[in-house]
Amino acid sequence: MERLLIWPANPAASILALWLISQVFLYFARVPMHKGLDEVGRLLGGALRICARWCRGMAVKVTARDREMILEMGKGDIEAKVGREFHRIEGAFAKELARYPDLHRKIDDAVTKIDADFQECASAAPSAPGWSEAVAAVAKMPPNGDGVVKKVLEEIHKSAQAGEKKALADFRETTAKRHKILGAMAPAWKELQKLASEVSKAVTGALESTKRIDGYMASYEKVRKGDEKEVRALGWSSTQLFVVSVLVLAVAIGGAFVNFNLIALPMSELVPSGSRIGGMPVSTVAALVIVLMEVAAGVFAMEMLGITSFFPKLELLPSSRRRMILTVALGGLLMLACIEASLAILREQIVESSNALKASLAGMSAPVASTATSHIPVIGQAVLGFILPWILAMVAVPLETMISTGGHIVLSVVAGLLNLGGMLSRLGGHIMKYALSAARHVYDIYIVIPLQIEKMTGNGKNAPAGSSAALRAEARR
Repeated sequence: MERLLIWPANPAASILALWLISQVFLYFARVPMHKGLDEVGRLLGGALRICARWCRGMAVKVTARDREMILEMGKGDIEAKVGREFHRIEGAFAKELARYPDLHRKIDDAVTKIDADFQECASAAPSAPGWSEAVAAVAKMPPNGDGVVKKVLEEIHKSAQAGEKKALADFRETTAKRHKILGAMAPAWKELQKLASEVSKAVTGALESTKRIDGYMASYEKVRKGDEKEVRALGWSSTQLFVVSVLVLAVAIGGAFVNFNLIALPMSELVPSGSRIGGMPVSTVAALVIVLMEVAAGVFAMEMLGITSFFPKLELLPSSRRRMILTVALGGLLMLACIEASLAILREQIVESSNALKASLAGMSAPVASTATSHIPVIGQAVLGFILPWILAMVAVPLETMISTGGHIVLSVVAGLLNLGGMLSRLGGHIMKYALSAARHVYDIYIVIPLQIEKMTGNGKNAPAGSSAALRAEARR
């Protein structure tokens, strides 16, 4: 500090002299200093404005790319749904059309049988003998008291009564036969009604499928035209799927962690304990490999079942090869599940042996567990070791969903960050503008004494540093 003083023996005089020198120097350097601050402000403000425009332009491009991706995803989903509905309709119609000849034959048989029964029921009932005309003619005969005539009339009356009774009995018998025939027609009517119900059910299912297809096609048209509401709905749906898939994957990772800890200890008895790979014990690496193999087998199983589509080339394989790969994947999962179950049993034995060894080293007798309670942890761990691989195999579904919807999330986050960067750049440009303006005022405040002297003497026009008008013009520029 003393080296900067002009007179080290008199610090006050040195500081005063330095202050006067700085006042003079800064007064004469006022215009260049103001220009320098203006140029710095213009440079920084321009750079920040360019950065803001770039961020804004990139945000627009990223948003447009996100929109295109959402529309393509929406089109793909709707096309898949429409294809599934057409496949369902094709299967339903193929099934129903395959049954159509038999159905048509049954309907024809039922109609023929009903028609024959109807024709048989339509035959005229037997009429009573024509005794009424004969009796009326005989009744008109004048009574003459002849016994023969009376006897004849009595015989005619008896014959008429007998004929009427016989006609009534025949009519009742014929009516009973008709009722029996009509009763036999009931199964045919029921069969015909059942066939009609089946036809109605098939037609109703087809109509419902066509209604769903109409709804899908209406949504497809909106997506193809780029309707804003539909785009927002698709974006929100993608966000929901991403959040759900992340949650499911988090649960699956927890299950993988439990699975890993379940087999890590017994794996140390199966592999060399002293070997390490990348600083990790071989048993840990082996347990991790088993868990990853379960996930890989699950991915291939889901791929062959048609649930996921990670590998498009596998979809082009023949059905026989797909079944072969599916069999290998399921067989591998079964084998790994059995291995984990056996390792879980071995783990419990190792834990019991370790506890017994620690107790013996501590000089205590090891407690003997009862048979009923000692098998419960073993069975539980074995069942857990067998079930966890099958649960981990289904992680392929949320993984594919997360990957397919993650692009929308990433682009949305990038667009948001770019908009934030543009806003911060514009804000920084305004801050730099006013900060440098404040720096000019601070500079003038520091040299306020020379400026006031210049103002009082009125020598501003001849000032070496330039006129105040020039400064104002420069400031306005």
